[in-house]
Amino acid sequence: MFAKRFIPFFIVFLISFCISIAQNSPKIDSLNFVLDVTKSDSVRVNTLILLSKEHSRTNLTLSLQYGQKALAIAETIKKRSLETQALMNIGTICFQQGLLELSVKNFYRSLSLYREIQNVEGEANVLTNIGAIQLQLINLKEAKKNFFDALEVYNRISANRNDSLPPYQLVTLYNNLGIVFENEGSFNEAIEYYQRGIGLARKIPNSSSNLAMLFNNLGSTYMKMGNHSEALNAMQQALRIRLADGDRQGVAMSHRMMGIFYMGIGKNDSASQHFWRGKSLATSVGSTPLLSSLSEKLYELYSRQNRYDSALHYHILLKGYTDQLNKEKTLKELSVLELTSQFNEREKIREIEHKKQQLRYFYIGLVLALIVVIFGLLYAVSQSRNRRLLLKNKNIELASKNAELEREALTKELEVKNKELTTNVIYQIRKNELINSIAERLINNSHGFKKENQELIREIIRDLERTQEETIWDEFETRFHQVHNQFYAQLNGINPELTPNERRLCAFLRLNMSTKEISSITGQTPRSIEVARTRLRKKLNLTNSETGLIEFLSGL
Repeated sequence: MFAKRFIPFFIVFLISFCISIAQNSPKIDSLNFVLDVTKSDSVRVNTLILLSKEHSRTNLTLSLQYGQKALAIAETIKKRSLETQALMNIGTICFQQGLLELSVKNFYRSLSLYREIQNVEGEANVLTNIGAIQLQLINLKEAKKNFFDALEVYNRISANRNDSLPPYQLVTLYNNLGIVFENEGSFNEAIEYYQRGIGLARKIPNSSSNLAMLFNNLGSTYMKMGNHSEALNAMQQALRIRLADGDRQGVAMSHRMMGIFYMGIGKNDSASQHFWRGKSLATSVGSTPLLSSLSEKLYELYSRQNRYDSALHYHILLKGYTDQLNKEKTLKELSVLELTSQFNEREKIREIEHKKQQLRYFYIGLVLALIVVIFGLLYAVSQSRNRRLLLKNKNIELASKNAELEREALTKELEVKNKELTTNVIYQIRKNELINSIAERLINNSHGFKKENQELIREIIRDLERTQEETIWDEFETRFHQVHNQFYAQLNGINPELTPNERRLCAFLRLNMSTKEISSITGQTPRSIEVARTRLRKKLNLTNSETGLIEFLSGL
């Protein structure tokens, strides 16, 4: 009884969903045209989803193919909102066709994505759908858990809304919870949730079908509790709403429920009238499940009244409807098996492709990581090399500065020694000049001395002149070698045939001494020194050169 009463609820819910989609979607040809011309992946996904919904009631295989193609594109472009839409579409279509295992699989995948992108309304919707599947499978515990999880999310959404109108989904959720508690035998809880749903449905426009369904389920619960007056009142409310809406199948279902009610309290004539009215409407809408159920109830009613001819007639009708339903069920099961196999095969192919893509991404990532590592190492080596070069340049710069400082120190030291040497030479010059002056005065005044003393004075003058020459040169040689120890070696490299006097003249010129100063030291006349300088230029290969002799010798 649960399944037969439960199925119409879902049929009503899903049909209303599909109709709303069909009324707002373009024609299939227009959708195919959009699919051919668009270059936007997002438009392609949305168009494929609409095509999937358009084909869902005529060609399930094609519908699922469009749905999976939409999902594949959404996964490729990694747009989570489109992925959830594609998954919800596939899950809903599978649910409509009884592919519950495939449906719940897609709903769970969409639930994970909704939580990832923090879409609480989508999360609540998919929890409601998963709970509905569990309810269809009579997994009441799991169904109730999902419904309560969804209810918690809906309450948060409702609390954050600016208007006071409750979410439409809450009506369905309260109805589903009522069904769970009714089938658990918790009738009071079931009535509470049915009444909550009725209260909300009255506030929401265009909710008459849901309102009638809630009243019908409420009447069923009261009937199980033995509260006949409340049961009849609720069923009559449902009937009036369905009559006002012109819902012939819903009216037929209400007549069936009221027939069961009257048969339960022993009013067989009233029960028969309602069963007949329901059968007539079921025949007009062509609802085989409803015709089978009503034929079964008429068979039971006539059997109870011992009207065997009528009972036999409805038993034969019931057998025919049952055979037809079994045939349809068998065909549907075969179709479900085939579709499930195809779907699973495509899912395996998709998973294989997904793994291949992940593997490609892994290898690409690995290659990129290696490239980054290599470039990192090259950069580190380059930086290390640059640091070494920088350090080397700094060392060279420091060495250059040190060399410059040493050169400056040596230059200063050389200048000091040259000054000392020059000062010493000048001192010797003045000493010689003094000796010469003394000798000259002695010579000039020697005629006034006694004859025996004149010879002594001449010997003294000779001794002074000899001592003067040897002392000056020895002193000069010692000091000059201390300052310019490579000078003579370089001169020998230029011309090893220089005489000692020429070498001595080069030394004097190296000290930038004048001809007069050299004449004072050597005792030679200035004219002799000028001749010696000319001869020295020739020996040093400076005859045809514009370079001065002092300039040349200073560079050695």
